[in-house]
Amino acid sequence: MIEGLSEEQLLEVLSSDKFVKGYKTYEKNKDVDKLSNFFDDIETNKNYFRLNVKKSRKYLNKNNDTDIIKSINSNINKCTDTNYKSMMKLIINDINKNEHLLSLVIESILEKCIVHHHFVHIYVKILEEINKNNNIIRVLNNTLNKYYGFIFDHKIVGSDNTYDNLCNENRQTDNKIGYLMLITHLDINNVVCDRISDLIKNIMNDILDKDNDEIFKLLNCLLNIGSISTKYLNDHMDVIKQLKDKKYDSKVRCKVMDIDDLF
Repeated sequence: MIEGLSEEQLLEVLSSDKFVKGYKTYEKNKDVDKLSNFFDDIETNKNYFRLNVKKSRKYLNKNNDTDIIKSINSNINKCTDTNYKSMMKLIINDINKNEHLLSLVIESILEKCIVHHHFVHIYVKILEEINKNNNIIRVLNNTLNKYYGFIFDHKIVGSDNTYDNLCNENRQTDNKIGYLMLITHLDINNVVCDRISDLIKNIMNDILDKDNDEIFKLLNCLLNIGSISTKYLNDHMDVIKQLKDKKYDSKVRCKVMDIDDLF
């Protein structure tokens, strides 16, 4: 209650023409998208849900959010090409009942796409289905931007341990491949477009200067992308063919020939 006004007086103010007109002007001018993007950019506190910790029953969240997220993730992990439709119904049902968890679910799916990119075609199908019931494009784009910064702009801090450095470099390359496959499938399915071209350019910029193992991994990724559609590689074949040079390993040269055979 506003101090100094009775309930009747407050209702009279809220229903007055002056207030209604002023509120409509406010609604029209406020930047809803900017505010939404601000909230979407806030890092999700995953520890709150404690997905890997067994809790005593007396400490369980009464809203049951942790169990719901576990259930959704479990059903996502169970998805295959054969049971996809039946599992999708369970996933959508849980999401529709718990829309406040949607951003966390989207983030989890995108992580799976990057880390387990061999199943990315299934995960992107799930995103498509979720998008039919909830407009998730803004959340998708914001999360993709965040992951891009972490994977491509993040500098690996070297250490004195050669093995650790090698593992970190390999992990970053694997994440780049996972991200690239994710963007390709999002593009070919018209979920999120206009990202793939710049992303491949980023990969191709220094591919000639990388070591043979990393080049081989990237070429294998490009082969998979070309198998989806050769249109993604048309502008880059001149650079790819330079990897036929004998200074590169035979496995690299063979992979170039595999890509060449797509055309």
